[in-house]
Amino acid sequence: MEKKNNLKTLTTVLSQYYQDNDRQKLNQLTQLLQNDTIKNPSDPFMRHYYLMSLSTLYHLDFLVASIDDQNELIDYFFNISYWQFYDLCLLANVVNMIHVERITPYIFDILKQYATNNMPRASVETVSKILINALETSIIQKKDDFTRYLLDKIKKYKFNTDDFKFQTWLLFWTGVFENNNNKVRHAYSIATYLHQNITLKNFDKFLTITQTPSPFFEDTKKDTPKS
Repeated sequence: MEKKNNLKTLTTVLSQYYQDNDRQKLNQLTQLLQNDTIKNPSDPFMRHYYLMSLSTLYHLDFLVASIDDQNELIDYFFNISYWQFYDLCLLANVVNMIHVERITPYIFDILKQYATNNMPRASVETVSKILINALETSIIQKKDDFTRYLLDKIKKYKFNTDDFKFQTWLLFWTGVFENNNNKVRHAYSIATYLHQNITLKNFDKFLTITQTPSPFFEDTKKDTPKS
């Protein structure tokens, strides 16, 4: 129970720092957790907490982790036979700093588990975060085959069709990937109607950081889905 409470507290703090774009607090927390891992070298959870904080910091600039850090995480995920809440939370919070092709089999495993088991609601919400972050990461890394693969799998498994927030994000990433401004605008409209202010803020953040032209000004741009 303590591990789960610590994890929930950490993810809440990391999410808030990310939304606030607070590099100073993220740097401080990452350094603190790194020091704790040095003091407790035999505690794998402390190490994971540090990597989650580091990943959140990297997420601000879409940076990728070192190969050593990626290998450490992949080695951990490789040994998972049944994805539990802790494992899902870890992947959700580090997926953005891993080369996306390396996580393909694990995402497929998770979606198969979703399709064949009754996942607790909290786990489904965490899987939603994994998928949304993986789509973002694949688009940033320009891994079109992975993006297409993931969109197809989500459709195949009819993932979380009753979650409006997830479906709004899915519509947004589909529109970005397909270069379809109508879909992006539709995602903005849904998020606005549902008063999803954090979602709208994150839409804006992605478009700004990646210097993506605004979908609301497209005098000469034609919506042309990727083949």
